[in-house]
Parts: sequence; C-alpha cells; structure tokens
Amino acid sequence: MNFLEHQRKTQLRLFALIFAFLPDFSAMRVLLSKLPRPWIVDEKKDDGYTALHLAALNNHVEVAEQLARAGKADLDLQNVNLQTALHLAVERQHTQIVRLLVREGANLNVADKDGDTPLHEALRHHTLSQLRQLQDVQDVGRLLMGLGTQGQDKKSSSFIACYLAAHGADLELKNKKGQTPLDLCPDPNLCKTLTNCHKDKESHDIEAAVPSAAIDECLVCSDGKREMFFSPCGHVACCNACAPRVKKCLICRENVFSRIKIEECVICSDRKADVLFRPCGHMCACESCASLMKKCVQCRAQIQHMVPFSVCCGGGGAVTYVKGCNASGTVSEDKEDPEEEPTPSNNTGTGEALLMNNGSRDTSHSDIQKLQQQLQDIKEQTMCPVCLDRLKNMIFLCGHGTCQMCGDRMSECPICRKAVDKRILLY
Repeated sequence: MNFLEHQRKTQLRLFALIFAFLPDFSAMRVLLSKLPRPWIVDEKKDDGYTALHLAALNNHVEVAEQLARAGKADLDLQNVNLQTALHLAVERQHTQIVRLLVREGANLNVADKDGDTPLHEALRHHTLSQLRQLQDVQDVGRLLMGLGTQGQDKKSSSFIACYLAAHGADLELKNKKGQTPLDLCPDPNLCKTLTNCHKDKESHDIEAAVPSAAIDECLVCSDGKREMFFSPCGHVACCNACAPRVKKCLICRENVFSRIKIEECVICSDRKADVLFRPCGHMCACESCASLMKKCVQCRAQIQHMVPFSVCCGGGGAVTYVKGCNASGTVSEDKEDPEEEPTPSNNTGTGEALLMNNGSRDTSHSDIQKLQQQLQDIKEQTMCPVCLDRLKNMIFLCGHGTCQMCGDRMSECPICRKAVDKRILLY
C-alpha cells in the first residue's frame, strides 16, 4: 500500500512536469486538484527545472497561471543555472508570462549564475536585436534616419525592460562583470525611459507609504489640524475653532448633530485616538491599542468594524472587520460590504500572500505549511504503520516493515498480507 501510494505521488509529480510542456490548462487544473501535497508542484527535474520553469519557457500562459494561483508554486525557485521562471520568460521574450509573474509577486532582482537579473537579460536582448536589425537592413542610412522597420523583438524587449523597471527592478545591481542593466543598453532614449519608470515607481511608493500632510489639514482654515469628528457620519474635517461653524459635513454633506474633540488614547495615553469604532461611533483608542479590542472601552458595545483615521478624513485605507460581525456601518466611500470581505483565517495558504513593506510577497506561512507537510510525509515513511508510535526498524522479505515490537508478533505482513518468512532488523 505504501509502495503504491509512493508510486502514485511520483506519477503525479511527473504528470505535473509533463503537462507544463503542454498548453492544456484544463488538464493542469484537474491535476492540481488531485495533488496529495501542494509542495509537489515545486519538485525539480535533474536540471533544476520546475513545472513553472517549463510553462514559462514554452509560453503556456494559462498553465503558468494555474501553477501560480491554484498550485501556489514558488515563483523564485532557481534551476541549476540559478535562473528563475522570470529569467526564462524574459530570455524567450514571452511578454504575457513576464506580466503574470510580476503581477503574482515574483522577485525581480534575483541573479543567475552570471549575476544577471531579468532586467540585464531584457536589455541584452534589446541590444542584440538592434545589432541584428543593423545587419539585416541593406540601407543603413534609412535605419539611422528612423525610416527602417522596428522589429517585433525590439518592441518586446524594450516593453519588458520598461515593465520591469516600472515594477521595482533595480537599475544599479551589477552582474559578475561589474555591469549594471543600463551599461548593457546603448540606446540613450531607452535609458532615460527606464530611469523615469524607476523614479515613478519610487515616488509612488513614497506617496503610498507616507500619509499626505493634507489629510491632517483643516478643510476650513487650512491652518489648524483636524481634531473634531462629526456625529453621526464619523468624518473628521475641521479643527476645534472651525467646527462650531460647520452645519453639514464637508466630506459627505450629511447634517452634523454633534461635534466631538479627539482626545488621547484612553488605554496608553501616549498617542491620540485615531480609530473609529462602529456601530457605537466612539473614537477613544489609537491604532495599536484598538487592534486588541473586541468591545468599545467607553460604552462596552461590541465592535463590528474599525475605521482608520485616514478613512475618517476622506482618504484611502482599509476598514478592519472584527471576526464574526457582519453589520455594515455608515463611514467611508472606500470600505467594502462586509459580506464580500474575506473571513480572517489561519490558513493563508489558500489566499494571496500579503505584501510586505519591501514590496515582496510574504510567503513564510505557505513555506511553513509545505515544510510541515513534507515532515508529515517523512514521518509516515519512517513510523511503524501498526502502532504509529515507534520507528520502523524491521523489514520483511516483501519489502514492507514495522517496528521490532510489532513485527515479532506478526505471522503475515499487515500491508500486503503475505506470510512473513524472515525478518531483517535495521541498524
């Protein structure tokens, strides 16, 4: 039985690699649903290629998408040449695969055995396509004047390079020859475009990370800070001096029934309260303290969801829904229906990995899950199948085994039911 199970797992792993060669994504979807262990998706051939490597190499977009999403394949595994699936997709100019891998969170700055990142590869390909174009065109003067034809290769490679730069690929990383990606690009226009794409990405990250100063600015006088929140809408729009003059909320235009000054956090007294509790409508705790609460400390009402200060000010942000509560509130254009909000769960392996501060995906939980499953498989192979308590240290001539204590009392194999003629102890 154990042998048959092992054979079935081996066959499934081989099928995963075989189907990665084929463009039949429906077969891959069925196969992934039958895998006994998710980590089998990341098993490698002798040359280090995984199923995702093969799909990227052969431009099987839908198969790669199934592996990345349904199979939770590790996007950054490297083959014997230290190439990731992204390296292979860039090398073959498979634009759709590149976009898919970047969108799913592949690391853009992994270096291969020569120290080249995918951006190095894209720009090297762009330069080679330019040289080939020079060789193929008879009238070089027409090409230099911009009258020659632009090859599809050149367009693809320049698009891929710009796409990588715009999504955070490092322009300063050097390969083993000491070359940065821009050193491999003799085209000054493309170099300038890449630099601009990279700067746009950095400025966007800074804007996303640092809250705008305008969020704190009073919408009436622009001098004071917002420190009054309106009831019942829950928006924060004015300073203490301007609030009495406001009859309708400046954000949602709802009538203001009461104006409440935002005080310090009642728990830590270190920071200002900046989280609005719904449905009670109190703002009495800072973000750190609020994350620990299930009930409002002011009125003891059950908290259904928490609205961050940025959302109360009319900006962006995520409303935190407390587990088990499905009521909807009245604040914020940005919040979603709680019924559509994914339920918090310890099993993050089935959901998308979270984005960390450095822009990469946090895959630590899925890695731990895979390691736990591998450990469980090892235990199943080494533990006695009878008592499930002691290590397997006795083998019968049929090939199956048990622990010595169980094996000494058996006249037939508990797995294949063959008579036990001889017992071999393992040391």
